[in-house]
Amino acid sequence: MKCQVCNSDINEVSTCPVCGAEIEPENINLKHYPWLLVYTTNTLIDAEMFKANLESADIPVHILSQIDSTRQLTIGDLAIVKIYVPSIYESDAKAIIEQIESDGSLFNNE
Repeated sequence: MKCQVCNSDINEVSTCPVCGAEIEPENINLKHYPWLLVYTTNTLIDAEMFKANLESADIPVHILSQIDSTRQLTIGDLAIVKIYVPSIYESDAKAIIEQIESDGSLFNNE
């Protein structure tokens, strides 16, 4: 990856170690970062709501639904929905999810 200000080759994701410029998320090549599991739930609706909150914070999100749609099972290992984000966003995503769960803002209509 190259710094957009000084054009130095860098490995840092938030600031350039050469010139100190902040690297904008859109300049990050996500192909170089593994996607990590940050949350699991048993309903697709909950996963979609978390996804919307994370995307509003400019965090890319992928949802992997493993719900057995042929039998409409919504409990146990046959009803898991996983939320993945690139590794560089893992701590931010977990902090957002933790905040949502602690204050219940995802589920309250206040």
